Amino acid sequence: MTSIALLDGGLGQEIYRRAHSVSSPLWSVAVMLEQPDIVSAVHADFIRAGARTLTLNTYAATPTRLREQNMFEQFAAIHRQAFQVLERAIEETGVQVDIAGCLPPLTGSYRGQPARSFEDLRDEYALIVQRQARADVFLIETITNTLEARAACAAAQESGKPYGMAFRLEADGRLRSGETLAEAVSAVRDDGPTAVMLNCCDPEVLTAAMPELVALYPRAGGYANAFKSVESMAQGGSVDALEARPDISPEAYTAQVRQWLADGARVVGGCCEITPGHIRNMAEALSVDFELVPFSQMG
Repeated sequence: MTSIALLDGGLGQEIYRRAHSVSSPLWSVAVMLEQPDIVSAVHADFIRAGARTLTLNTYAATPTRLREQNMFEQFAAIHRQAFQVLERAIEETGVQVDIAGCLPPLTGSYRGQPARSFEDLRDEYALIVQRQARADVFLIETITNTLEARAACAAAQESGKPYGMAFRLEADGRLRSGETLAEAVSAVRDDGPTAVMLNCCDPEVLTAAMPELVALYPRAGGYANAFKSVESMAQGGSVDALEARPDISPEAYTAQVRQWLADGARVVGGCCEITPGHIRNMAEALSVDFELVPFSQMG
């Protein structure tokens, strides 16, 4: 039986939805600072749903974003707390899973090429890797340009841990920077990520691109979002304005995932607005044909 890595779903958005009273540029990190039990509960729900790789709730806790909020002095404490709430969920459920460190875009999601040097970006990612050294694996995700991708790969490589590289594509099949998927994969190929993936795209965009990605890299995968549109966020707007697509039911999402797997994907999961219910439906459906394993144990 072929083994596939099953990631969790839209962690940050699920946390943010459950915390009705919190509104912050730091998104689910702000919830964790005020209501950590919500974060543990969401992690636990994804584990019970069948996810075997759980990502730390640190997507918005980059040094750049914390400095913008005059909160950089809490950088280390936030990362410690992210481990604590996830480890609490793992202990509560009693399931063996990978803890995935999170290496996101440093300034914010859905932006273009950053006006920074490779060395500057790499050094900031290295700070995050250092704080997440206890992670089993790393996921570089929602990356929109090859400069940031190469910098994150360089930092992840230094950890000696398995790591995945996930790009976000626009509706035209290119990165926000204008680079093609082939150019993106070529930029990180020599770094040797465990898998190259696509994430936080519309499911249809990911489905259209998966055959090309599978042909470009030996181990591929993807995890889509279910947003109506991200353009308000891309223009610097608040996460509060984002809306979920009502047509992406657990069954509809699983049907898309099955197509990715048929095309050769070996890592799947969900991004924003993909709930524990979606992951449960996937796990139940896919376990008939595949062995669902943590990212570090893929065949």
